[in-house]
Amino acid sequence: MRYLDLTLPEIAANLALDEALLLEAEERGAGPALRIWEPERTAVVLGASCRRLEDVRVEACRAEGVAIARRSSGGGTVVVGPGTLNVTVVLPADVAPGLGTVDRAQRYVLDRIADAIRARGRAVEVLGLGDLTLSLRKFSGSAQRRLRDHFFVHATILYDFPLERISRYTALPKRQPAYRAGRSHDDFLMNLDLPRDELIQAIRSAWLSPDRPAKAAVVPEDLVRHLVATKFADPAWIERL
Repeated sequence: MRYLDLTLPEIAANLALDEALLLEAEERGAGPALRIWEPERTAVVLGASCRRLEDVRVEACRAEGVAIARRSSGGGTVVVGPGTLNVTVVLPADVAPGLGTVDRAQRYVLDRIADAIRARGRAVEVLGLGDLTLSLRKFSGSAQRRLRDHFFVHATILYDFPLERISRYTALPKRQPAYRAGRSHDDFLMNLDLPRDELIQAIRSAWLSPDRPAKAAVVPEDLVRHLVATKFADPAWIERL
């Protein structure tokens, strides 16, 4: 598996790099990949089908210089920034039985991450449509993007994030898992109490073999630039819904 611990300066470029790693696996035979990144500035990221004016407090974002972006995967709107560790796992659909379905593929990835965090003494449960939780409070959401032969699952893990920013920049989602029970962002979300270095070690242990060094992923700079210009930084894409 290729490994990349890299954060690009702009949120659009980071979303483009996730997409590029998937396209490389699908179209160039680059193989599976694990990427870890953490934005330098706070941003709001819409899911591919989320409605901007319903999910985002646009005026607050504009007033405070918070970028609004849209990723290519499904799932809900999230707030990212320093204190949120973002994990992207690119896999072939035939890496394990049953991964041709969205639900099974999502659970396969999240179970491995959850197991690795449990090994650090945290009683993590996978709940809802792809949430990692502790005592019915969510510290990580996830989303998936599928091509014909490959998919990625990416997750945002809150570990040291100012949680009040989430309610400042986003509204309550209209679609909520039953276990949320109508709770506000402040009552529902939490930071995972695990130091950053230990969290990264846990994620690496879920996907990388301890017996051989990880293969460094090469950043496909041409593809990233193309995706930024034609999609992820394009207002027509960001504001399409």
